[in-house]
Amino acid sequence: MWPNPDFVEKTLESFPEKAVANVEEGRALYSDGGYTYLDIRSKSEYDEDGKIPNSVLIPLIDTTRKWNLETMERIVTQTPNADFLKMVQKAFPDKDTPLLISCSDGRGRAIQALMLLDEEGYTNIVGMKGGFNEWFEIFDNKLQRRGTSVKYTTVYQADGDAMGVHSTGAGFTSVDQMDISLAKLDRTEWVDWAEEMGKS
Repeated sequence: MWPNPDFVEKTLESFPEKAVANVEEGRALYSDGGYTYLDIRSKSEYDEDGKIPNSVLIPLIDTTRKWNLETMERIVTQTPNADFLKMVQKAFPDKDTPLLISCSDGRGRAIQALMLLDEEGYTNIVGMKGGFNEWFEIFDNKLQRRGTSVKYTTVYQADGDAMGVHSTGAGFTSVDQMDISLAKLDRTEWVDWAEEMGKS
């Protein structure tokens, strides 16, 4: 696991040839391998669900999210970003730039983007299995591993509490609490960018 030096070394030797990284490998590439985290989620996902520090957002598909009061469901409208390739080429003119490609779950959109960038001649691209959702389950928005600083203590006796369990009353809340409703797998049926742009 990252940041184990042997793990990092082995990971850096394996990419970009291995092509698809898990989140631990992705973290090694991002933190130790000079890879830029290219987030291809929509701006609304980036703003509402969270972001990776120093990531570059270039949405493959733009979305608007609205709540339908009649059906009590969230409606997501999708529009392919016609300028996706131009935006990537402007941000990364050197086609050897190491890029870690990620959408919400590392499946549909990430695979589309990897294929498009490969066709455009990008040579150092890696997809990340699990995408942002799995990354954010493991690392917080300060890039710290979740759960490593949790300290548990057992209180057997306390004034005013017959059970022996009480809070400190200090009023601290987690400022980086993970939203457990954030699905690990994105269940949205994403449009095919190339098909929508008439390129397939």
